[in-house]
Amino acid sequence: MRIGNKIYPNELRSEIEKALSYYPDLVETHIKFRWGRFARRSFMLAQPIVSTMFGHKENRHYQIVMKKRFFIKNKQFPNGKLPSDVIVGWLGHELGHILDYRDRSTWNLMWFGILYYFSDSFIKKAEITADKNAAEHGLIKELTMAPEFSNNRAYFPMSYIQKLKHLYPSLKQIRKWANNAMQRKVS
Repeated sequence: MRIGNKIYPNELRSEIEKALSYYPDLVETHIKFRWGRFARRSFMLAQPIVSTMFGHKENRHYQIVMKKRFFIKNKQFPNGKLPSDVIVGWLGHELGHILDYRDRSTWNLMWFGILYYFSDSFIKKAEITADKNAAEHGLIKELTMAPEFSNNRAYFPMSYIQKLKHLYPSLKQIRKWANNAMQRKVS
């Protein structure tokens, strides 16, 4: 399905549109949400589309690649699908990455990719930035539901749960960012 400069699978239409609604600053940004396969042990990832990286950053296009078998047709979840708010939280996190990528130069973005691939401490910094962006954009309920869900041993192996605790901010930190953002809006 295509709406404006956003392309996405119909199966996650409501979750994608809800996550995008928190990011009015990404309205002009080209983003393709697609099913795909990738080697990393995660369920989705955000990245620039390489062929668009070498022009002006305003013309850059991005994609969020998702593992279909995990989101849809997953026997361990009711009706074969993850809870909607968890999907929105995860998508909001990935959109937080795109917000971070958007203002980087081509060389900075390439260096970012290299560091992300090779450095655990850099990964942690990047993941914290994405969650902070999502929290500051108001995705509090969904952003806090996602890690609570991801810590469930019925759905995820302990190794994955430990990885999340190591790389991502605590729920307390997410709530703090959200409160700070709300205070800035009030003042």
